Amino acid sequence: MASDFISHILGDRQTVGIDIGHYSIKLVRVFHDHHGNIQVTAVDLERLPEKTMEDGEIKDEEKLREALSKIMARHVDDREKVDVVAGINSASGVLVDKLVVKIPKTANEDAIIVQTAQARPPFDDQDNILDYEVYDREDGQAKINIVAAKSAMLDSWGQLYKNTDIALSALDVDIFGLANAYMASVAPENRNDTVAIFNIGEKKASIVFLMDGFFHSTRALTSGSMESVINMLSRHLGIDANKCHEIFESDKSVTIEGFSEADIESAMQLAFEEIVGALEFGIRYFSNSESGEKPTKILLSGGGTSLTGLCEHIQDRIEIPTEGINPFEKIPCSPDVVGELGLSKALVNIYAPALGYAMRKF
Repeated sequence: MASDFISHILGDRQTVGIDIGHYSIKLVRVFHDHHGNIQVTAVDLERLPEKTMEDGEIKDEEKLREALSKIMARHVDDREKVDVVAGINSASGVLVDKLVVKIPKTANEDAIIVQTAQARPPFDDQDNILDYEVYDREDGQAKINIVAAKSAMLDSWGQLYKNTDIALSALDVDIFGLANAYMASVAPENRNDTVAIFNIGEKKASIVFLMDGFFHSTRALTSGSMESVINMLSRHLGIDANKCHEIFESDKSVTIEGFSEADIESAMQLAFEEIVGALEFGIRYFSNSESGEKPTKILLSGGGTSLTGLCEHIQDRIEIPTEGINPFEKIPCSPDVVGELGLSKALVNIYAPALGYAMRKF
């Protein structure tokens, strides 16, 4: 107790990041010391019962609370001694944009920013809750990232954590969690690179762009998810989702009655084109806003990152270096968290949003 008390007085804190997805809850705990150093002290996953979540919405709160309580009990002895940051899916009713607002010297900055945002659709919807961050000020102008989310959605998530006896320090958005995790782990010489982080979720996909060391923009995509890959394979090979996941998770040749190895490979290539098409659409959006500039690197995140050959296929088709995001590569971790071999390649990237949330210190 004494050491904990002294640690707290000195300014040491622990932050727990929670990311709830379609199939599981991901948790990352980070220790922040008073010198500004960090260390990952826990990484864990709790599977969700079927139909607990659907398209980013809570369908069975009781089952979700049970799963959330289990994973918290494993890693948080005293909830009052940690800060908890949870995330919501940017593809499920969250709007993100950038504003440039002129701020007179004697004006109320907050009032001007909110008024300007609320004058622009779809931010003018009265059912939205707005938040913003000023990331640059120059010549009387403020450059702002603005976020809006439906009040009803925020209320449902807030009620979930309240009913689970979890006091949130903040509610974040997955794309910002991804950006935080990347910026915390990238080499100093690459911090200002233009990067696209493509998140391949089970039901939805999204892309976030970083430029000059800052968040630039994001797009929710109508294709490019794991579901679109599964639909393509099912159509061409006549297999169900379980068999598709067997193919995704196997590092050996998979046999399907009536189809050759070449047939399976051909179907996978067609499925990959679904992802490439979505990615190209997102990059065109970015390039059009930046006079034709393109990202210098593509980083993949989410469950689809483990698809064998996907990075190589994207790199060949789009001609931009592509790899899976590994946010733990340069971030110190307790030995008992990662073990001698570290987190598996198939899992490391799915913890990126939760790590990004846990990077916050309050």
